[in-house]
Amino acid sequence: MEKNNWQQPLLKRTDQDTESHPAMIDIPKFSTVDLRTVVPLLTDMLVLYSALTPYRSFELHNLFGQLLLQLQNGMRKSSPHARSYILGEKVASYLANHLEQPFDSGEMERELHYHFDYLARCLKQYSGMSPLQYRHHLQIERAKRLLKHSELSLIKIGEQCGFQDNNYFTRLFKRQSSYTPGEYRKQYQVFHVDSS
Repeated sequence: MEKNNWQQPLLKRTDQDTESHPAMIDIPKFSTVDLRTVVPLLTDMLVLYSALTPYRSFELHNLFGQLLLQLQNGMRKSSPHARSYILGEKVASYLANHLEQPFDSGEMERELHYHFDYLARCLKQYSGMSPLQYRHHLQIERAKRLLKHSELSLIKIGEQCGFQDNNYFTRLFKRQSSYTPGEYRKQYQVFHVDSS
């Protein structure tokens, strides 16, 4: 059986995005389908299509997107690789929710109830990154948001992103963005608070 590649590469986002990013969806030839959710969607789509207007066209696109998601979810649930995909999502969520604490593989194992090596493989399949790479990506993205939208000091921003060592924060930030945090703030800060 062919192994599905469910890797979810993180998309580059900015606060200047005006249109959605291209997306991919796997449509199975054969899969378990929950008719209780799919049949009402198909019925609603037929009703909209019978008297199509520009407004109803938008609703039809929305329902079609829901149908595709239902088909994809059915494929994931019935796949032998479903557990690794779900665990990849759980590891990604765990890392996002624990950015301020020091990275602790043992704590991750205890909370998610799997060996760290297996969790790391699942995250790699899901995102293309190791847990530390994924954590660093999340930390730098949070730092960018804080640099753009707050007046917090660079040290406070580093701490809120889980960096106890400000020099390490600066080096990692520059490696991933080609700016130091201070340079990034000067370049991209959205507003300035006047203290006078």
